[in-house]
Amino acid sequence: GSRIIGGHEAHIGAWPWMVSLQFSKFFNKSIHLCGGSIIKEMWVLTAAHCFKMSRYDDDDYSLLNSSVVGVNDILQNRKKNKKIKIDDIIIHPEYKHNTFENDIALIHLKDPVTYNDFVQPICLPFFNDVPKITSAKRCFISGWGKRREEGILTPLLHEAEIHYIPWDTCNAIGSYSGRVPNTSFCAGESYGNVDTCTGDSGGPLMCYFPENEKFFLMGITSAGVGCGRPFFPGIYTKVLLYETWIKDMWLLEAPTGKNEMNIVQGKIIIIMVFVILFVPI
Repeated sequence: GSRIIGGHEAHIGAWPWMVSLQFSKFFNKSIHLCGGSIIKEMWVLTAAHCFKMSRYDDDDYSLLNSSVVGVNDILQNRKKNKKIKIDDIIIHPEYKHNTFENDIALIHLKDPVTYNDFVQPICLPFFNDVPKITSAKRCFISGWGKRREEGILTPLLHEAEIHYIPWDTCNAIGSYSGRVPNTSFCAGESYGNVDTCTGDSGGPLMCYFPENEKFFLMGITSAGVGCGRPFFPGIYTKVLLYETWIKDMWLLEAPTGKNEMNIVQGKIIIIMVFVILFVPI
């Protein structure tokens, strides 16, 4: 799992769709696993590779995911949280772990999230009048991931402004040399230093479109070589490609992706997933 380097602490409420997915070991302390984005009252969008548990001891862990919403400190106000159970985790059926193709997953909640000033969905780029992402657009990343490659996770939400990098440039020899799949794009700075890092996976890359006066979710933090390295910017899943799949999943009254995920992992996992809503003070 992978990948805010070169950023700064975000203001509370700056990114009200931001989600922290967490797990517990033996139902004790919750640990941040990945980011995610609220896209509808009962749906969170994240990365598929967040649910590949190979980097943990399969015998020791059951999943307990929580979405820390509306606050930038994921350790704050634990006693005031509200837990909303999750109905399902749906991994894209054509996700390929070795190449990070189709690195996208949906989380379906049992109960809807209540919107307020600190909890809001992000717009999806599924409208004809939304322009394509270019290097000129103001785009941002956010997350609770490492602030340097060999660092530790931060409990404070960080943000950074980055720029879209053309696919041909990112896939050139000396950079990723053809390893970036067609379902992804690159963003960052050519000189490095600004990037997502471990713990930011699944979180949003959002771009502001002044003609719409809104932020749109253009990418999902997926992969990369190291963090903030020159010529190796972050790789992001291209949300625009998944309109049909996402809308098809929305129409399902009883999603069954959870069972599919267990088959992918090759074992049965008891999944207990929650969304934690914090009340800011």
